Amino acid sequence: MSMRAFLLIFSIAGCLHLPISGMAGIEKDDLRKLKASLAKAKGAVKVDLLNMIAIRYISADLVSSDSGIIYVDRAFVLAESLGYSKGACIAAGLYGKALLQKGLPDDALKYYHINHGHAKQLKDNRMMASAIRGIGQSLWFQGNYQLAIDTIMYAVEKFRKLRNYTEISDATLTISTIYGDQGYYEKAFEAAQQALELSEKYDDTPNVILSLLQLGKLYRSIGDFETALFYYNKAAENSPPSGHWTYRHLFHNLGDLSLDKHRYDSALYYYRQSFAGNPKSRMSQLRIGQYYLELQQYDSAYFYLDMLYTLGDKSGEGNIRYSAMIGLAKIYLHRKSYQHAMVLGAEVFEKAEKKNAWLTLRDACEILSDIYDSLGQHDQALAFYRRHVRLKNGIISEQFKGKLYEFKRIAEDEKKFSQIELLKKESQLKEQSLIRNQFLRNILIGAIIFLSLLGVFVFWNFNLKRKNENLRNERSRMEWQRAAADLEMQALRAQMNPHFIFNCLSSINRFILKNEPDQASDYLTRFSRLIRLVLINSQKSLILLEEEVEMLRLYIGMEQLRFKNQFEYTISYSGAIKPSNVMIPPLLLQPFCENAIWHGLMHKQSPGHLGIAFTMRDGVMECTITDDGIGREKASEIKKRSGDNRKSLGLKLTAERLALFNEDNLVQTSWRMEDLRDGAGNVKGTRVVLNIKYKEFIEEMAEMNS
Repeated sequence: MSMRAFLLIFSIAGCLHLPISGMAGIEKDDLRKLKASLAKAKGAVKVDLLNMIAIRYISADLVSSDSGIIYVDRAFVLAESLGYSKGACIAAGLYGKALLQKGLPDDALKYYHINHGHAKQLKDNRMMASAIRGIGQSLWFQGNYQLAIDTIMYAVEKFRKLRNYTEISDATLTISTIYGDQGYYEKAFEAAQQALELSEKYDDTPNVILSLLQLGKLYRSIGDFETALFYYNKAAENSPPSGHWTYRHLFHNLGDLSLDKHRYDSALYYYRQSFAGNPKSRMSQLRIGQYYLELQQYDSAYFYLDMLYTLGDKSGEGNIRYSAMIGLAKIYLHRKSYQHAMVLGAEVFEKAEKKNAWLTLRDACEILSDIYDSLGQHDQALAFYRRHVRLKNGIISEQFKGKLYEFKRIAEDEKKFSQIELLKKESQLKEQSLIRNQFLRNILIGAIIFLSLLGVFVFWNFNLKRKNENLRNERSRMEWQRAAADLEMQALRAQMNPHFIFNCLSSINRFILKNEPDQASDYLTRFSRLIRLVLINSQKSLILLEEEVEMLRLYIGMEQLRFKNQFEYTISYSGAIKPSNVMIPPLLLQPFCENAIWHGLMHKQSPGHLGIAFTMRDGVMECTITDDGIGREKASEIKKRSGDNRKSLGLKLTAERLALFNEDNLVQTSWRMEDLRDGAGNVKGTRVVLNIKYKEFIEEMAEMNS
C-alpha cells in the first residue's frame, strides 16, 4: 500500500475518535479539495476519500446526515467489493452514526454489528470499543434500557484499557442519561458527576457542557428548578456554537425547564432555537408537540405527535415514539375516540413493562386508567390507577435517593476540604512552634487547655439543656398524639353511625318493596364502595384530598338517590390547589355535608343546591360548604316539633379533631358557621367555613422516610 493511502487511513481512524468539536472548524475548501481528489482516485484510496468526505458531513457542527450517507454508502459498497476490511469497518461505523442522527436505530444497529465484526477481524481494540458503544446507543434509542447500559459499560471497560478517557466520559454520560430516563436518579447522579470530573480533567468542552446539562436535568426531575437553572447557566458559559449539537441540547433543557415553570412563551422560544443545525430534529418536534398538548391546543399537538408516531413505527426509535403515543392517547381521549386511545395506551404499557421503563410505564398506567374511567369500566380504571400510584411513589422514592446521594456527595467534598484545611493549619502551627520560644509555647498550651475545658463545659451545659428540652417536647408530643388518637377513633366511629347505616338499609329495603331493583342495586353498590373506602382510610392519619372528595361524592350521591334528586351539588377548587398533592385527616368533610343536607335541604320545598369550594388563603386551605336550605332557626324548630333533642355527635367530634389538628399547626380558628340572608334579611341558606392546615404529599413522604 502506498504511503499516501496509509496516511489517509490513519487520518480517518483518528477522526472517528475525535470529539465532535474537533470537526467543527473544518473549512469548506478542504471539502472541495477532497471531492476534487476523488475524481482520480481508485481502489482503497477512493474508499478512504469517500469516508473522509462522509466524516465532514456527519461530524460537522451543522449536521448533514443525508449527504454523509450518500458518500459512506459508496465507500462501504466499494470496500466490501475490494475486500478492504479496514475501509469497510470505518464506513460501517460512520453509517451507524449517521443513521442514529436520522433517528433510525434499527438500521444503525445492523451497521454497528458489521462495524464490530470487521474490527474484531482486524483485531483493532479501539474500533471494537467504538462499535460496541454504537451498539449500546442504538439499543438505547430503541428503548432497550438495561441491555443498552450493559453494552455501554462493556465498551467503557475496553476504553479504560486503552486509556481513552474522552470516550469513557462520553459513554458514562450516556449511561447517566439512560438511568435518568428510567427514573434511577441516584445512579444517574453518580454517573453524571463522574462524566463531569473526567471531561473537566481532560479539557473536553463538549462533554463538560453535556455533563452540566445532565446534572441540571436530574435536578429538574426532582423538582429543584433553581439548581437546574444554575447548571444550565454554567453550561451556557462554555459558549456552545450556534447549531452545534451541544447548543441544541442546551435549548432543549431550557425549554423543558420553562414549560415546567409554566413560562410558555419562553419555552416555545427555546424549543424553536433547538432546531438550529438540525431542522428535522425529532426530539425538538416531540417537545413542540408536548408544548401544544400542555396548552390544550390539541390540533397543533396532533400534527407533531402523529408525524413522530408514524415515522417512529418505521425507524424503530422507541423513546420518542412512546412519548408521542402517550401524547396521542391523551388527544384521542379528549376527542372521545376511546378505541384509538386504548390501542396506543395498551401498546406503550406492554413495551414499557417488558423493558422496565418506569417513567413510561407510569404514564401509560395513568392514561389507561383515564380511558377505562371514561368508558365506565371502573374496576379496570381503579387497577391501573393503583399501579400508577405505586410507580409514582417508587419514582418519588428514587428521586429522594438521588437528592440524598447529591447531599452526601456535597458533604463528603466539604469534609475533604475541611481535612485539607485542618492539615494546613496543623502544619503552620508546627512551623510556628519551631520559631517561638518556650515561654510562648507554654502560654499557647495553657490557652489551648483552658479553651478546651471551657468548650467542654459549654458543650456539656448546652447538651444537657437540649436533652431536657427534648424530653419535655417528647412528653408533650406523646400527650398530643394520645389525645388525637382518642378523638380520631371516636370521630371515625361516629362518622358512619348505626343511624346512618339503618337509614341506608331502610332505603334499600324500600326500593326492593317498591319493585325498583335497579335503584336498590345502584344504592347498594354505592353504599358498599363508601363502606370500603371508610374502612381503608380510617387506618390512615392523613389521606389525599382527592381521596376525601371521592368518599364525599359517594356519600352525597347516595343522599341524592334517597331524596329523589331533590338537590344538586358542585365541588370546585381554586387554581392554587392540587388535590393529588394535598393531604388532610380522613373523613373530615362528611359530617358537615350531612348536617347541610338533613337540616337544610331536606325540608326545602323546591330543589336545592349544595356547594363545596376549596380555596387557599395565607398558606391555609379553606373549605366552604354552602347550602340554600331553610337555615338553622327553622331547622331547630322542626327538630323540636319532632321531639328529636339529640345533638350531632359526629359533627362535634369532627370539629374537635379539626381544632386539635390545627392547634398543633398554630392555626387558631378552625371553623365557623353562619346563616346567609337576602337583602330583606330573610334566611336563604347556611354557610360553613373550615380552616385546614394541610400537608403536601411530598413533604409527608419526606417525614415518613426520615
